[in-house]
Parts: sequence; C-alpha cells; structure tokens
Amino acid sequence: MVASSSPRVRAVRLVAAVSGLALSQTDPAVAQVVDVDLGASGYIEPSGSSALRVINPSVSITGRPTEAVGVHARYEADIVSGATETVKAGRLSGVDVVSSATSFQDTRHVASGGVSITREDTELAASYSYGTENDYRSHSILVSAGTTFFQKNTELVLSYARSFDTVCTSRFPDTLAPTARLPLDSSRGCFTSERATRDVSLDEFQIGWTQALTPVLVTQLSLSGAVQHGFLANPYRSVVISPSGDRALEYHPDDRLRGAAALRARLYVRSIETAFGAGVRLYRDTWDVFGASYEVTAERYLFPALRVAMRGRYSHQTGALFYSDDYTGGEPLDGVRGQYFTGDRELSPLSNWLFGGRLLFAHEAPAGERIAGILQRASATLAVDVVSTNLERFTWGGVTPDDTFGLLGTLGIKAEF
Repeated sequence: MVASSSPRVRAVRLVAAVSGLALSQTDPAVAQVVDVDLGASGYIEPSGSSALRVINPSVSITGRPTEAVGVHARYEADIVSGATETVKAGRLSGVDVVSSATSFQDTRHVASGGVSITREDTELAASYSYGTENDYRSHSILVSAGTTFFQKNTELVLSYARSFDTVCTSRFPDTLAPTARLPLDSSRGCFTSERATRDVSLDEFQIGWTQALTPVLVTQLSLSGAVQHGFLANPYRSVVISPSGDRALEYHPDDRLRGAAALRARLYVRSIETAFGAGVRLYRDTWDVFGASYEVTAERYLFPALRVAMRGRYSHQTGALFYSDDYTGGEPLDGVRGQYFTGDRELSPLSNWLFGGRLLFAHEAPAGERIAGILQRASATLAVDVVSTNLERFTWGGVTPDDTFGLLGTLGIKAEF
C-alpha cells in the first residue's frame, strides 16, 4: 500500500497496482509452442507545477519446449518525465516550495527471464530480473512452488523474492550527522567516482491459498511479509528542519518490516451471467503505518469473444511514526518526531479512491485451424483507471498539492502460436 518515496517509483508502482483485477478468471490454458505478449500503458498526473507522465512499453515471450518445462523472457521500460518538488517545508517555514519544482526525465529498463517445471499437480518456478536507470541498479530473484489437490479445488502457492539494489547518493560519510547531509542535485555522475552508492535489500515471503467452495464461489487468502534494509530515503529530497530555513537530506530508518493480509472472494451469479468480487487488504509496518483497502469488482461477457470488467477501490492509511508536515514547530500537530524526518507524502495520512474498467477480447481458432494461418489464439485488452488521492496532512510550504488526480490507460495484445 505504501509506495516508494520517489515520484517516478510512486507512479510506476501505481501503474503496476491498477493494471489488473483481483481474482479475475483466466481462460483455460491452451497448449502452444510460443506466446508473444505486447503491452503499453500510460499514466498522467496533471498539475500546474509538478505534472507527471509515465509510458510503460513491454514485451514478453513464453515458450514450452516440453509439456513439463516452460521458459519466459520479458523486457519493459518506464519512460518518466515531469517535475517534482525537491524541498519539503511546512506551513510555518515560509519557504516557497511549489515555484522551485525541478523538471526531470529518466528511463528505467528491466530485463527478466525464468523457467518453470510442471508435474501433474505441482509447479516450481524461478526467475531473475535486472533493472537499471540513471541513479539505481537492481538485481532480483524469485522462486515459487505451488500445488493443487482435492480435485483441484484447493491451491497453495509459496514464494520468496530477494532484491539486491544499489542507489546513487551524495558523497557524505556515514558518520556525518543527518542534519548536515545534503541531497543530490541531479543524477549526473552517478555510478562514477563523483558520487557515492548505498545498498538496499529486500526479502519478501508470500503464501496464497485459493479455495473453490462451490462451482460458483471462489475465495483467496494471502499473507505476505517483507524486510527492507539500507538507504530507504529519496536521495534528491531535502527537508526544512529549522525556523531559519536550514534543510537536510531526508532521514529514514535503515530497516523496515512490513506485513499484509488479504482476503478476496468471487461469486458467479448465473441468473444475470455476471461474476462479482469483493476483497479487503490490511497492511502494517514497523514505521507505524497501518493501512486498509476495500475493493469490489464485476465482470461479464457481452459476446462470446468480448467481456467487460469494472472495479472500485477505497484505501486509507495512517502516517509514519516520524512523519510531520512541518518539523520547525507547531506542536502537538506538527514539529519534530524523534530523530528521523521525511518529505515523503506516501508516509503521511492519506486516502484514495480508484475506479476503472476494461474490455477483453479473445478469439480462439477452431480445432485443426489457425487464425491468419499462424495463430492458435489472439487476445487484446483495453483498460482505463482513474485515481483521486486525499492528503490529510501534507503541504508544500503550506500550499495543498494539486497533483492528486491520476489517469491510467493500458493496451495489451497477446498472440499464441
């Protein structure tokens, strides 16, 4: 629920979070040699001073050289441009933050590949991904194991992910007082002797249990836990920490433990030929952020090859233990909150609404035939989502942010040869 401090990462994670519907039914697998999946999404966050635009093209190829072995490869990019405020100040500081918003551009490249082995009711999978951008490097591995039993009415999946990341920062020694550390002014010189680098690691565990209770009712319970360690702040953002206007690089704890639990259900109502879904997710971490989200979905076929899906979601969260809108004073509402200070609005108390819909078209060739002479199956997806965020206690120098509305469009095309 809580996104990274970087505006780019925040937008990208938002794109990932709203690109699909929870517990959406998938069509039965069809044996094929190769799948090719092309996708593109665009996210717009309009603002008078800090607009944000993200374009996310992707391509993935999946092959099955034998009935038991599958291999896949994927490439995607996040092309980001816009402007962001690099100084966090509260209403008491008198610092003009909005007019000093800094323009930025960046492109993140991620390449990944993996293999899966399926034997009767069990599947084992492993994958690796490498991501690079101007100021960040990431290596990630993922392993999972899943099995079905009770005539395939029950499915259990266990997964573990590990990330080894490196972030570019200004060249301050670890012994330097946090109040004297300076942020980066740009990514120029990153991963050279001109800048420093710091490590970030992530270990994440997840277990999922899906249960078909009746032919028309399916439930899913998932539990996850994660441990982050390293430099967890935004290397570009400074925070005003004194009435005189002194500022320093935001300072976050080096460790963060996160836990989440989600319960979802999906019911098919035969009388109106529509599937309805509902879900709730609870989140808690050691930074004292507690969040909850509630989602409802509906999906039905308009024609044999075309179906439509809609969803709505409401989320809310508390602020981090050390979050304050103004670290220069204003007790008890604001002021200093211990040794840490942040300018990340994703650590402030907030809530948001999301509404979206999508159209899904799929056509399968009759037995013994091919679409256009080469395809066994072709499908396409078009989706639109809107999100509105309410920042309960976050300002840019006393000015309420105007970049709290976002629009996401997604287009996907898949061909099975």
